[in-house]
Amino acid sequence: MTPKESSWTFLSSSAKKVVEEATTVAQEPEVVWEHREKNHVRHLHSPPDAYSGRSLYVGRDLGLTFNYLQRTLRQNNVTRELRMAERHEKKGVKRRRLSSQRWRRRFAHEVRKKVQLVNEIRARGA
Repeated sequence: MTPKESSWTFLSSSAKKVVEEATTVAQEPEVVWEHREKNHVRHLHSPPDAYSGRSLYVGRDLGLTFNYLQRTLRQNNVTRELRMAERHEKKGVKRRRLSSQRWRRRFAHEVRKKVQLVNEIRARGA
């Protein structure tokens, strides 16, 4: 059984349980909400906060944890955002900068695709 099939069977079985429980529980709203709170809501994850994406579990190796944190901050461009927020940027200047960044990113992506295509053609022996 594939993981996708097992997740669907889990979902269908849990849905059947919910339907069966709903028919057996009294239909008063207070009782239904109390039942859902007791059985379903307490198992949910807490909603993300401002620190969710930038926090890490600190294990035994503190240096490794700092390296992970540094990599995460680099991927999220935190230092660049901080540097950009130091001074005000006019609306038109910001619009042109973002447009230029979009164009450069799209152009680089297209160039990478063309280089991959050329390498594939060369690998075939053409």
